Amino acid sequence: MAEQSVRRRAFLLSLPVMCGYLFLGTAFGAMLAQAGFGVQWALLCSTLVYAGSLQFVMVPLMAGGSLAAAFLTALMVNARHLFYGLSFIERFKGMGRLRPYMIFSLTDETYSVFCGMPEGESDGVMVRVAAYDQLYWIIGSVAGGLLASRLPFDLTGIDFSMTALFIVICVERAMNAADRMPMVLGAVCAGACLLVLGPDNFLAPALALTAAALTIPHVARKGAGQ
Repeated sequence: MAEQSVRRRAFLLSLPVMCGYLFLGTAFGAMLAQAGFGVQWALLCSTLVYAGSLQFVMVPLMAGGSLAAAFLTALMVNARHLFYGLSFIERFKGMGRLRPYMIFSLTDETYSVFCGMPEGESDGVMVRVAAYDQLYWIIGSVAGGLLASRLPFDLTGIDFSMTALFIVICVERAMNAADRMPMVLGAVCAGACLLVLGPDNFLAPALALTAAALTIPHVARKGAGQ
């Protein structure tokens, strides 16, 4: 495939991600600026961390959360990325020096695009899709930081954009799911931790408790079946 065709195909495949990342990246940059961090922090976070929802969670932790809470939250929020990388580890083997970046850049949206690609998709297209997606996020983050620091807008509530996105995803999944018990269990764990620990400390324990409540019975049933 010619270089121009590779770039065009990668751009077309990444267009749906661009629509979401420019907006959400802008929301993240604005939220970071509102917390007192300059544009350079938006650039650094989106270049070196590049973790979408985790970056939103990071902002209050950066502003004064504990290191232990930040570590546990990052582990629980982004644990799914371990499985993303494992599912493509064979596919990335032949990419040489680009392999670490391909694993690093495997966000939810990029993973979804990769899953929809044909079996024989070229490495060039995959690498460019990953790079374009991150570029969209970086552009949105920097733009959000610049807008928040230079325009006299009241940005109160912009941090709710990621919460709203997750609510929409959760409702959509609940409507289509055959088993809604994991969602109910997650809501109960979150509510209990919120009541006991308060709004500043409940997130990481709630995630850990939900993961344990879903994993332990499954492992026990599997062991009993063997």
